[in-house]
Amino acid sequence: MSKMMTDYANRTNTIRLRRNKYQTIKAIIKIPIRCAISTIQILARKLWHHRKYIGKTLFLYLITILCLYAVRCQLPYSKLYKYCSNDAISFAAVKEVNDQRLLEAREYLSTLDASKTKIQYLQNGDSNKLRYVIGVVSVARRTDVTYKGQLGYLTQVMSKLHKVTVDNGATSDIFPFICNVDSNPGKHAEALELGTFFPNVTKSYSENVSAGHPTITSREQEKQDYVFCLETALKYKSDYVILIQDDAYPTESFYEVLEHLLKTKVETQIQRGERVTMVTNNERRLGWIKLNIPNSATNYHRNWFFFIQWICLTAVIAGISCLIFHLCKECKPLKSVPGLYCSSTDKRKRTGYISSSLMLLKTFVYVLLVVWIIGRPYYMKLRATSPYFYALEPGTSCCLVAVLYQPSTLPGLINYLQKTTCTKQLPLDFALDRYRIEKNLKQYLVTPNLFNHIGFYSALNKRFNRNGAEFVHMFDSS
Repeated sequence: MSKMMTDYANRTNTIRLRRNKYQTIKAIIKIPIRCAISTIQILARKLWHHRKYIGKTLFLYLITILCLYAVRCQLPYSKLYKYCSNDAISFAAVKEVNDQRLLEAREYLSTLDASKTKIQYLQNGDSNKLRYVIGVVSVARRTDVTYKGQLGYLTQVMSKLHKVTVDNGATSDIFPFICNVDSNPGKHAEALELGTFFPNVTKSYSENVSAGHPTITSREQEKQDYVFCLETALKYKSDYVILIQDDAYPTESFYEVLEHLLKTKVETQIQRGERVTMVTNNERRLGWIKLNIPNSATNYHRNWFFFIQWICLTAVIAGISCLIFHLCKECKPLKSVPGLYCSSTDKRKRTGYISSSLMLLKTFVYVLLVVWIIGRPYYMKLRATSPYFYALEPGTSCCLVAVLYQPSTLPGLINYLQKTTCTKQLPLDFALDRYRIEKNLKQYLVTPNLFNHIGFYSALNKRFNRNGAEFVHMFDSS
């Protein structure tokens, strides 16, 4: 009997301990749940208390999005452009813009004396005091029946190069040449026609396709053509070599801006208040400066430097906006200048500081989203208003539409490219970036672009680009 009582007591104690343990666990679980419910209730009351302000904020966001959405088709680099489908209209508009540029280029060339122009450039080529050797890599673009008419990219580029150098009085400082690398150079009619105005260097058929390699991929062919043009440019004595594609259209200010950047950022710099010539013996050498990058590749998420610009631009706009609002609304008399607050009591000051901080935070978020939706290219366009606003930024691996090289780095680069086989996985621009990292060279990117890519028809891919609006809304096609 006593044993049964003992077993019963033990079972009762076990059950009681399990029940207490269960209640303890239940109580522990209820603590964060109650905290979460309490927090949600507090937030709900706060949101309900500020429902009018929140409604106004949401209304402002809605109006902003609707306004940007209404002009989305005019902003091809914005985040909302993907909701605009006007490919047919863009194709017709691209053709119209290109035909107009081509007409202006031909009219300008008709005013020149072809023989005198070519003789002058040939005499420049024999000089040892050239500032720039500009090679234009060109192939014939054989389009299909979709595009009725001539593209004339090379004509536009050479005409614009000549006009800009004449306007800047620099015709004796440059040597431009057409680098005809077409597989059948005798049928590149546009290059042959322009050969009466400008020096024309032709790559022979045997150099295009060697006997041991009858078939070459387009990427490898592009590399071989580029190396040939680099070797040709290196034969002439100059301070810099510029190699551009035949659809890289120069801006009106490209020569002036380039001279300013080279003289103030590369050749000399301000140190301790004095301008000094840069000595590069103990520093990383300059490899090249890219003069163009596709606007679609300059969004804020593409590069860490672009991301920093996004944050800084947002901070500046938000700060100025809040300051103007505060001066206009909060402190109209401006009697209390030290704190920029019109109230004299500590309580009102503390309230002012808190409200101003909250307003700055909310404005920052609002401007951050608006700047991101519109896109970086439209803000960089503001720098084109003056040559002094252009900047040298850290370069990217993308694209070789227009590149400035230092002649001292070209022999090593040419030798490296000759030993490298370019493929779809390793295109030419990536191969250059590998060489730069290996040799610890510096590269820069000029912002905004000094050359615009007008090639709606791709010579490499043998097709028209899909985003025609990028070529219609060219920033500087003059």
